[in-house]
Amino acid sequence: IILIFFLTIYLIEGDDCISIVSGSKNIRATDIICGPGHGISIGSLGKDNSEAQVSNVEVNRATLTGSTNGVRIKTWQGGSGYAKNIKFLNIVMHNVSNPIIIDQNYCDQETECQEQDSAVQLSNVVYENIRGTSASEVAIKLECSKAVPCKGIHLQDVVLTPEGNDGTIAKCENVRYSNSGRFFPKCQP
Repeated sequence: IILIFFLTIYLIEGDDCISIVSGSKNIRATDIICGPGHGISIGSLGKDNSEAQVSNVEVNRATLTGSTNGVRIKTWQGGSGYAKNIKFLNIVMHNVSNPIIIDQNYCDQETECQEQDSAVQLSNVVYENIRGTSASEVAIKLECSKAVPCKGIHLQDVVLTPEGNDGTIAKCENVRYSNSGRFFPKCQP
């Protein structure tokens, strides 16, 4: 079964424009207009050491304006399972604080989360033809788990420039990625 969503979402402020949660598969979201808000999220996955399963997700043709995040995958440490075969295609960002973000150390609670040695496995994630402006210095953040690094991450024709006069950077930890075409800002070694 393939679910197809054609969404136009306008948020004044608040939560995710789209949130794809555990158990989601064969999802296609097309022609999205989003912002402000928290952007397009997969997760959070793996909270309270739970098992997550997300596969075959495609987000195609989206415009995000003034959102906190652009396209985000967020998982808690200690979870298990997978999020795989995910594509973010043809996306335009305008003044987005965190345009591309993978956060496998997600912790949305008052007490500090302890580092754990299991995580939801992220694999085969494609970012293709993503362009626009970042409201923050870190335009690309691929922060993956030490215990279960992200693998099969591919960035093609991704160009995120600063909204103002400052520069943009990419932070990449514990991730196996490849890139082709234009790629800016690049991950630092």
